Amino acid sequence: MVIDTSSQGLPTHRIPVSGRVFVTEFSPFEWSSNLLAAGFASSILIGQVRFQEEDDKVEGIHFETLKEIHHDTRVQTLAWCPKTSLVVAPKLLEFATSGTDHKLRLFSSDMLQVNVKVLKGHSDYINSIVFEPETGDQVVTASDDHTAKLWDTAEAVCVHTFSFKSPAMSASWHPAELGKLLIGQKSGVISIFNVASFAAIMSLDCGNAPLLSTDWCLSNSLMLSAAVSTEAVVFDLSRPSLPSDRRSSHSEGCRLVRFSRQSDNLLASSGRPGYGLRVGHSKNNQVLVNTSQKVVGGLSWHLRLPYLAAGNDREISLYKVSF
Repeated sequence: MVIDTSSQGLPTHRIPVSGRVFVTEFSPFEWSSNLLAAGFASSILIGQVRFQEEDDKVEGIHFETLKEIHHDTRVQTLAWCPKTSLVVAPKLLEFATSGTDHKLRLFSSDMLQVNVKVLKGHSDYINSIVFEPETGDQVVTASDDHTAKLWDTAEAVCVHTFSFKSPAMSASWHPAELGKLLIGQKSGVISIFNVASFAAIMSLDCGNAPLLSTDWCLSNSLMLSAAVSTEAVVFDLSRPSLPSDRRSSHSEGCRLVRFSRQSDNLLASSGRPGYGLRVGHSKNNQVLVNTSQKVVGGLSWHLRLPYLAAGNDREISLYKVSF
């Protein structure tokens, strides 16, 4: 396994942008996987990234801005909808965001006009958004108000509210079994629910707090991770009683964790000090990327290619990790 840079702290490619990036998200769906969204203080940038690995006419990478969309507040979170596609006509962009006003926004665009639905219901910050990954007809939000809400996207209404004893920090839909929904609480408890009946299926205790982020592994749906206190914690759901791995990743607090979409062995995390970025290999404990560069605007892996995007101040950094 190699990292394609001369230093563990240097990005392979850089995409300059106009301001500080608060959110960075590659689309996690096959038919829109080269779309990259960046959220700013009052706008959203939607771009398309082409890589040399899939187009030999490209030298390195080519980034094309497709749409810049006004956002009433600072973008807090962003999630892509599986309905998004630029491959077939009519072209469609669909995604959801949250801002500092505690509202959920559902965006839809045919690349010309932009439509937005503003949904009210939370009384505090929305920390995480996830679409049902097959049809996109439902979306879940997790909030500081100790609730997670399930919304019908067509009717733009809340159909169910999950209540918790601490802030809901993260929501993830099971990548293979679409009836399962994960909610991570700040207290360190991870709950898995049946979406149809709303009944709890399983509860995991990280044994520490605060929990700020979770991620379900796309390549191995039995694996999930959490950013808890200073650690990146990994659970194997075939043996769910205790974490299968926990390592101190950021001495002053781990903020985000993201599994590579290609391998359950690669886990990226960011946190303090300096909002640094780390990518580690779980089998041999090798640190593949380690930088103190400020990663303030999210982490997102490309679906098919070994690239990790990290949002910074006036830049999106791309790190290539090959294995």
